[in-house]
Amino acid sequence: MKKYFFITLFSLITSVSFAQNSKIIVVSKQTQQAEHLYNEALTLYNQKKYDAAVSYLNSALKVNSNLKNAYILLANIQQDKGEPQEAIKTWINLAGKMQYKDSAYYMVSKIYYDLGNYTSALEYAQMAIDIDSSNYKTHYLKGLSNFNLQQYEKAIEDFTDAITLKETSAELYNDRASAQYKLGKYQDAIADYNEAIRINGISLYYNNRGNAEYTLGNFDQAIDDFSTAIQLEDTNYQAYINRGIVKLASSDFYEAVEDFNKCIQLDNKSSVGFNYRGIAYFKLKKYQEAINDFDKAIILNPKYGEAYLHRGNTKEMLREPQMACEDWLNAAKLGITKGKEYANNQCK
Repeated sequence: MKKYFFITLFSLITSVSFAQNSKIIVVSKQTQQAEHLYNEALTLYNQKKYDAAVSYLNSALKVNSNLKNAYILLANIQQDKGEPQEAIKTWINLAGKMQYKDSAYYMVSKIYYDLGNYTSALEYAQMAIDIDSSNYKTHYLKGLSNFNLQQYEKAIEDFTDAITLKETSAELYNDRASAQYKLGKYQDAIADYNEAIRINGISLYYNNRGNAEYTLGNFDQAIDDFSTAIQLEDTNYQAYINRGIVKLASSDFYEAVEDFNKCIQLDNKSSVGFNYRGIAYFKLKKYQEAINDFDKAIILNPKYGEAYLHRGNTKEMLREPQMACEDWLNAAKLGITKGKEYANNQCK
């Protein structure tokens, strides 16, 4: 499990300690007792005895309700136990005790984000930023939340704020590029993907840049990027799909089939891989092979409208008009415009 706060084992404090100015600092028995209970809880936590650890932490907080590390450990245990709502309550309780609340609000935002509650994640990320705007991670989390809410312009603003604070993060450039891509700003996306690759040229970033190049019609550059992505990570099945799609568009049908074969070898539950291999077989006039692939794509994803459309097209070529119409109608029900068009024109 990811930890966002470093938990340290308190050494038991003696009743009297001496500072450099020789002033005597007296540690109360109450403080000692709370820290002792915390130490016991931490030992139990490391042994994965979560319920017993929680019991000790609750006792520690009864003795000293301001013991920050006890709240942090309790929240971590609650997340380990699959109790995110309880962890949220603990972080919010801690925020009421802390001088700097932004860290607790960030953690609440992160939990909400992981739960898919992007609106609440956005709210708490903004609360953290209102207190301290110098943490790039909070701007990044806010950007991710806006991205998932399809608020791409706002996401770009957030990613830009994060980049201003941490210019060396390839991840930030990649994600800003993805928001640019969603808005159809393909050249801007490529510029950001270039920067991400310059900082850290991993397979994912080449794959993403290849998508932008393909959308702009730059097929050679796209194939180069997908090929590099595969060289860097030969298990990147998405790069095989994408390179196969470019080869389809370039009428290199046999090579496209090879890429889709590799994708399916890596992920035999890829409905997209089966659908596109079916299209390649259709282009090669291997209609039964195409039908088999479209069947498999639909079994894997019964709501895959494009697979119904293409299977209908293939059945028409096999002179099975009634079955073709059934597939086109199913495609139309799933929102595929071409399916409705074919059904209206050929299934009267």
